[in-house]
Amino acid sequence: MPAHGFRQNLLLLFGFYPFRCSDCYHRFLANPLGVANAGYAKCPRCLRMDLSTWDPKYYKQSAWMDLKAWFGAHRWRCDPCRTNFMSWRPRKQRYIRPADQQTPQPSVPPAADYHELYGG
Repeated sequence: MPAHGFRQNLLLLFGFYPFRCSDCYHRFLANPLGVANAGYAKCPRCLRMDLSTWDPKYYKQSAWMDLKAWFGAHRWRCDPCRTNFMSWRPRKQRYIRPADQQTPQPSVPPAADYHELYGG
């Protein structure tokens, strides 16, 4: 039986991913996101779970991706690492670009000027 075979693929379903120690190069399996997050789609490159969608008319997809889409897989995109992938799992949260996030509104009304605030 190969070292990276059935057992590893089974553990991938439960969120266990292969890692390698940078000091001794020992290979091990770990669940960095917890078992509770195993049912959500994750980026295969960076394991982020805040994903957006992608349109097949703007991106080239392989025949394997076409087959997955035909069977009902979702088209997910990880914007930070720019990876497009297919998964049958739902996304946990939607990716919002930092520029599009709302900034906290000041508690002071915008029409107030210095004299109204501090008197004088």
